[in-house]
Amino acid sequence: MSPYRLWLPLGHRLTDAESIALDALAGEQLIVLTVDEIEESTRAMMAALSVRPPIAFRTRSVEAVRSLVATGAGVALLPSLVYRPWSLEGDRIEIRDVSGGSALGSGGAVLAPRCAPVRGGAQLPAIGPRGGDRRLSHRLCRYDLSAF
Repeated sequence: MSPYRLWLPLGHRLTDAESIALDALAGEQLIVLTVDEIEESTRAMMAALSVRPPIAFRTRSVEAVRSLVATGAGVALLPSLVYRPWSLEGDRIEIRDVSGGSALGSGGAVLAPRCAPVRGGAQLPAIGPRGGDRRLSHRLCRYDLSAF
């Protein structure tokens, strides 16, 4: 998992700090991305830290989150991996580190054909030369990425 960062519109009151305490989000409107495990991870972070900002929007679109944050409709807690500093409309988005304990730790899972076996496995679709759908078996390898 990529480390979570706080996404803010340009000029937001919290952009003056390099790192934001999650308690500072209590009065903010939250925009939640509802794909994969991101919504559950965000909910778990808030529950573990007793912070409950109101949810303004839920969406499955990263572009919608970017647009909503950039226009000031709210803030978002999302992995750094999906960050881009502008919306499709050209508005700027800033990110800040978030402090608040182990709920924001960074670790990772990588799919690789050669690694030590881990419980379970994964099936990845592979597109063949003619567009066929073949399945490649990969083992799930976990790495601690906090040092990077």
